[in-house]
Amino acid sequence: MTPNTQPQINYFREWTNSCVDDQLIHLNVVPLEGQRPYEFLFYSNAIPRRNDGRVTSEILKRYQHIEEGGWWCSGIDLLSGEEDLWGCFKPSQPRHSYDQKKLIKYEHPPKTPTSLFALKIPLHLWQKIASHYQLEILPEDIDNNQPDQGFWQWFIAHPQIPLCITEGAKKAGALLTASYVAIALPGVFGGYRVSRDEYGNRIGKPNLIPQLEKLINNHREIYIAFDQDTKPKTIKNVNAAIRKTGYLLRRKGCKVKVISWNPELGKGVDDLIANQGKNIFDEAYEKALPLELWKAKSFSRLTYPVNLRVNSRYLSEQNIFAYLGNKNLQKLDNLDLAYSTNFPAKLVGIKSAKGTGKTKLLEKIVAEAVARNQKVLVIGHRVQLVQELCQRFGLKYITEVNSESQKSQDKLLGLGLCIDSLHPNSQANFNPETWSDGIVIIDEVEQVIWHGLNSNTCRQSRVEILRCFQALMQNVLGGIGQVFIADADLSDISIDYLQALARVKLEPFIIQNDWLPGEKEAWQIFNYPETTPKRLIADLQKHIREGGKPMVCLSAQKLTSKWGTRALEAYLKKQFPQLKILRIDSESLAEPNHPAYGCIKSLNQVLPKYDIILASPSIETGVSIDIQGHFTSVWAIAQGVQGATSVCQSLGRVRENIPRYLWVANCGFNQVGNGSTSITSLLNSEQRLTQLNIRLLQQSDFDSLDDLEVGFQAESFLCWAKMAVRFNAGMNQYRQSVLEFLRIEGHQIIEISTEVLPDNLKEKKISETPTELNTLQSAIATVIKQNYQTECEAIATAKNISLSEYQKLKKRLSKPIKKQREQRKFELMLRYNIPITAELVEKDDRGWYQQLQLHYFMTVGRPYLAVRDGEVAKKLLDLGKGNIFIPDFNDCLLGAIIGVMELLKIPSLLKDKQRELKNIDPDLQLLGKTALSNRTEIKTILGIGLAANSSPVTIVGRFLDKIGYSLEFLRTETHQKKRLRIYRIVNPDDGRFEVFQQWLSGRRLENGNSYQGKIKIGL
Repeated sequence: MTPNTQPQINYFREWTNSCVDDQLIHLNVVPLEGQRPYEFLFYSNAIPRRNDGRVTSEILKRYQHIEEGGWWCSGIDLLSGEEDLWGCFKPSQPRHSYDQKKLIKYEHPPKTPTSLFALKIPLHLWQKIASHYQLEILPEDIDNNQPDQGFWQWFIAHPQIPLCITEGAKKAGALLTASYVAIALPGVFGGYRVSRDEYGNRIGKPNLIPQLEKLINNHREIYIAFDQDTKPKTIKNVNAAIRKTGYLLRRKGCKVKVISWNPELGKGVDDLIANQGKNIFDEAYEKALPLELWKAKSFSRLTYPVNLRVNSRYLSEQNIFAYLGNKNLQKLDNLDLAYSTNFPAKLVGIKSAKGTGKTKLLEKIVAEAVARNQKVLVIGHRVQLVQELCQRFGLKYITEVNSESQKSQDKLLGLGLCIDSLHPNSQANFNPETWSDGIVIIDEVEQVIWHGLNSNTCRQSRVEILRCFQALMQNVLGGIGQVFIADADLSDISIDYLQALARVKLEPFIIQNDWLPGEKEAWQIFNYPETTPKRLIADLQKHIREGGKPMVCLSAQKLTSKWGTRALEAYLKKQFPQLKILRIDSESLAEPNHPAYGCIKSLNQVLPKYDIILASPSIETGVSIDIQGHFTSVWAIAQGVQGATSVCQSLGRVRENIPRYLWVANCGFNQVGNGSTSITSLLNSEQRLTQLNIRLLQQSDFDSLDDLEVGFQAESFLCWAKMAVRFNAGMNQYRQSVLEFLRIEGHQIIEISTEVLPDNLKEKKISETPTELNTLQSAIATVIKQNYQTECEAIATAKNISLSEYQKLKKRLSKPIKKQREQRKFELMLRYNIPITAELVEKDDRGWYQQLQLHYFMTVGRPYLAVRDGEVAKKLLDLGKGNIFIPDFNDCLLGAIIGVMELLKIPSLLKDKQRELKNIDPDLQLLGKTALSNRTEIKTILGIGLAANSSPVTIVGRFLDKIGYSLEFLRTETHQKKRLRIYRIVNPDDGRFEVFQQWLSGRRLENGNSYQGKIKIGL
């Protein structure tokens, strides 16, 4: 055997073991040893050299290991089309990094910008790829002298071919062999560069490397296939690289998807193909997630090390492994052991699928604590759900505790409350100092935290709530207590947040149940792909008519919502007057005279009495409906209000494995902040808006800015941003997000069509004709209109109540519908100070107040804008004792919004009622140019997203819509051989100026800062 034979055999076997084509290996990989590796690596003029041109001895010593041999790989330089100088060398004896913590497996030419691996493709693979995409290779595409170097020019000329991006040359070789066009980066962050100055400081924005940018011409579809690692730090780095690279690719017009697979099948894509076969990668490729959907999924990851991993249908049925202090897990057969003493960590996280006994496990923890007289605090995000948990745990809900006990919480052994009440001024009179030795339980922790950070019900007391929540975590986790958190979707975000609040270094104890539904347990979910749920409603009707007893989960309850609980209740009652229908939503749960009142505590006893259940998100989490043999199906309409995981939670409330029928909107319409899916972008936009609002307050001589603290709880602000971008990403790809989460849970998704119907419905023709579906929609609309008009009249004619009566009524958790109407009427009187009519109620429901508020302060009320914002800011500062929570502060102020309107000259357009508008008007062109150059800021401040090609008239229309105005098309005209559309602004003539006069009168009162005056101007 010659000296060169052994290394050649080694490298060739290594590449063939990664399923790389033999000829491709020969074209791109060469074995090197002795002095030859230096020739390939040390070609840069920037490498330090001696006077005689030799590389310095210090560098030679660092690279001495390469003389032992290894292999070199390089491909084509995409910028020149020639063979690439740049590449990588894999030494057989790698060196250690400076800190000695890891081996450096690959060496790249030092002092040289990294590139990418565009491997030379043998002609037979080129032909195979062309055939796969039904394309031809023309004779002129092939250089007869170098037939392996024309592939990439041919690829660039065919933008319809997708491109896979992976890390490492061997993986690109494996993909190319499998007929996927692929390039490889030398590292996950290698697809872009950040310019830096001579001191290493970042200058400018990141940009794609030129070689990659050349390949993505004409909006090519990109698939990212990085390694599926299991190390938390590596996962975070890989995710960060995908987000940044994906963002830059999308900015260039590419459609980006991310390929994922189970790490147990293979870490890298070459491992996956070698271990499982090409067909498994084909499946992963087909299931690749759009970047936005992948982001939503990645923000839901749990990467903390799992201390106790089980795979059981029910946690309570699994023999629990206890951590005994010697860093080993041992098996215990007795489930009645003291659970909390088995968890030597302060923070215990439980991640287990819906309906697998998380709450049952928490029951045992509570029972043990109560038995040894240790205090237990249960925190939730919805009254009814916390009440139900308290009932299961044998604890008292806050309203069941007498006033004397509330004042001395140190005497309480158990208590449940909503996070809304987690402050000293609430009915709980909460004092975090009294719980340092207790156990805190937060079930559905992801939603509880999000509710505390973002819900409107917490806004007024948010700073105090967050301050108390932090003190609680510091006292319990820093004391001798424990915090138990549980969630089917438990993620790093919640654990990171609680640790950040506690400000103590913690190693959480994580229990993870990997159980997923098998063939018997998996739901059959029939998905309706249409743009409206009309056909689902038609099928629901027929199901009921055939004797079906459905549970229907809906995302809205207002009478104006076409597919909400109240509208469908009215419609189905008309269709099936003989059936018993129960509506469960926040209104019915708070109405003492409604059958749903108090039902959360006894759902399994109440629901069997009814034929049809219509439920809002009031019971999307925290309850378990264990009835067997009553319900025949679960139906859901998700209009884009709830988060994607919340829809999945709704479908899982009924534990019985019965068919599910689902309609989901393509995109959600709820977004947080400016709708960004980048944490950095969202944080920066909110901070910039805060600074702008502060400057505007300074200009109005606001005298409380010295006390303003904008840095309140950076931990909470960061957690808000993380959860917000997860929510926004899910909303952008709403339908796909919901379906993907259901697939991850192991359920079977079946697309509904006239050919694919559930077994129990096949006898009947379910699919309606378009005419029949439109008739159904018209019937529902008629019912909604009739019931809504009745409700508006009832509010308008409700009894007039006094301010003191209103204040008492507002504090009541439950109130009859009569009292709800009286409260609503009083609030309308405070808002408008004009006679309350049914028409006014209807206009207010359509957002009239928000439109009027902007219009007023943009025009006749402009002199009072600074005073209004000053009063709002002072109120927030008073409530927060000098602190503000940035998102709330920005949401409450109007100065920046009005400022943008004025910058674009919107007020002046309103003055000329007869003016005709066209896109060539100079002032409109300037308006359009200004708006498009500030699209990001406009999105942040006003929530208006503008397409890059929006015309001036379109932009004007978007801004007018914010104040309830519109544009009327008049005619078309010809200007310089081009047809132009002519518009005019339409005055809504809706009575708003009468309201403006009332608001102005309130401001002109001598006591302009009176309570009534403040309400009139919208505080």
